Amino acid sequence: MIVTKDKEPTLINNKTIVVTRNFSSFEEVIADEGFLAWYLGSGSAPATNWQEWLSQNPQYLPLVEESILHLKALHIKDKPVSSQQTEDAHKRLMASLPAAAPVIKMGSKNRNRWWLSAAAAIILIIGGAILWKGSDNELKLNTAYGQVSEYKLPDGSEVMLNANSNLSMKKTWDVTGDREVWIEGEAFFHVKKTTTKNRFIVHAGELDIIVTGTQFNVVSRKGENNVLLKEGSITLKMPDGKLVKMVPGEYVRIDNKLPRIEVAPEEKVLAWTQAKLVFENTPMTEAAKIISIHYGVKVVLDKSIEEKKISGILPNDNLEVLLKALEATLDFQITRKGKEIVISIPK
Repeated sequence: MIVTKDKEPTLINNKTIVVTRNFSSFEEVIADEGFLAWYLGSGSAPATNWQEWLSQNPQYLPLVEESILHLKALHIKDKPVSSQQTEDAHKRLMASLPAAAPVIKMGSKNRNRWWLSAAAAIILIIGGAILWKGSDNELKLNTAYGQVSEYKLPDGSEVMLNANSNLSMKKTWDVTGDREVWIEGEAFFHVKKTTTKNRFIVHAGELDIIVTGTQFNVVSRKGENNVLLKEGSITLKMPDGKLVKMVPGEYVRIDNKLPRIEVAPEEKVLAWTQAKLVFENTPMTEAAKIISIHYGVKVVLDKSIEEKKISGILPNDNLEVLLKALEATLDFQITRKGKEIVISIPK
């Protein structure tokens, strides 16, 4: 981590102004207007200034490289950053090796600032705490309660994380070695095949999921482990070393460390990826558990409704809407006190 201060000479109205940049983390780099303009390839004055400043301060190259990696992991729907832009940013980074400092020219006030919308989107994502974190050798991706997020991994594979989930991985992957990630929570993976056909391994508690290219859903929470295979083929490595091969449509639930192969309705299992919760004769005790895990609240049920079953499709991206939908059935009375929700029989 770099904490030194460096000064960039800038010409404004024919006067030399000294700009101080002090970066100690990738978040600070990403928040810099010049870096964002440079990364997005806008060709504006801030982008040019950043390029020239970086060429004079090569000690920041590792931190800038880390910032590029973090931005590459983000998935921005409104104004996506293309893979070509990322590649161009890497090329510009390598071109920023020490060189003679050129004259810095400022652009006009009316210069094209199209890149600011993309920059704002990036900052909003970071501000929402949906970002990669970790140590020098590890990266972590976290989603908050009530939040579903999509990300692209370094190899081009895609992952969607359900609420209250964590994904971790090594910062760099050997192109010929195994691609490994660790999941706590729930995620849907679309794994990309590589030319070297190296394995993609998801560590889910005591269960390892070994794939080369496929789509599947995995849940790894305390007391709950299951996998649904949508496309391709995967191999499950059990705690005892036993291997279980899955075919599309199969659903494997781990019960007392033993695999239980079932046929589960794909629509119900993957409903969360469409911001929905599907209940089919689901006991209220199970529904309460789902709400608690997804939104980080305590759900207290009146004993008279613990075994009552519900069916229907409810939204999972807004707790208030979900609770109102339940109450609208006239079967439940819902009282909320902070992070505690009490569900009882209507009086």
